[in-house]
Amino acid sequence: MRGKLFSRVGRTVAISMVALLCSFAFCNEFNYLPADADEDIVVQVVAHRGYSGAYPENTLSAFAGAYAHGAKTVEFDVRKTKDGELVIYHDDTLEKVDGGETTIADHTYEELLELDAGAWYDKEYAKERIPTLDQVLSLLQSTNMRIFCELKDIGEDPAFAGQVYEKVQQHGLLDKVVFLSFNYDYLSGIKEINPNQPIMKLASFGKSTLPTKYPAEYYGINMKTLTPRTVRAIHEAGGKVYSYAPETKGQMLSLQRLGVDGVITDYLEIN
Repeated sequence: MRGKLFSRVGRTVAISMVALLCSFAFCNEFNYLPADADEDIVVQVVAHRGYSGAYPENTLSAFAGAYAHGAKTVEFDVRKTKDGELVIYHDDTLEKVDGGETTIADHTYEELLELDAGAWYDKEYAKERIPTLDQVLSLLQSTNMRIFCELKDIGEDPAFAGQVYEKVQQHGLLDKVVFLSFNYDYLSGIKEINPNQPIMKLASFGKSTLPTKYPAEYYGINMKTLTPRTVRAIHEAGGKVYSYAPETKGQMLSLQRLGVDGVITDYLEIN
């Protein structure tokens, strides 16, 4: 089963190497880190697509697994079907679950129910289905977990953000939810509905101009592009910095030293 990228010995070696030399992937940025950075800094760990390092991503099993393993915050991705159902699925195409190149938007939800969302990962999870947003929110209502709800960029759809917001509101979970997206128009739509609702601007490139160009309470930035300057700029603007998606304890340590407020990861065991 996937989810253990390193053996115990391998992880120990990786951590030791990072402590001495920094992770190779980050060395250009992390040369500026203080040698006495506090390794005990508390960083929020977010279960990316549920506990996707140990369960098929974005399934009810992955979300239940995240809760069972002590996750305080869970992240998932929302898309819309051909008949307007809000469902939880990450990829642009359905290749992962059916080997084809069609998309969520090409199918009705009844058609999606015919697909197996778990067998691609492990036969133990055969017959998992692509869940609806309603189903996931109903499951999470019984927990105290915070929710990072990502609106995938499905193109021009003025109603999309409002529909997702309304579903969360119906379940009484607005106080636990941060809405995320790479598409800032969706996030602006959320703010138009409720100016006090927290949002996270996702970014592939960690430019220090992000808080000026895209005002938000949170920023989710690719760890390979995150710099001390950007972390400083966001903190000075009153925002919080989350980084995606570390896979090892060494990478986690480097991000802690950089001063992030949280990480979004498949592997809860790296904490």
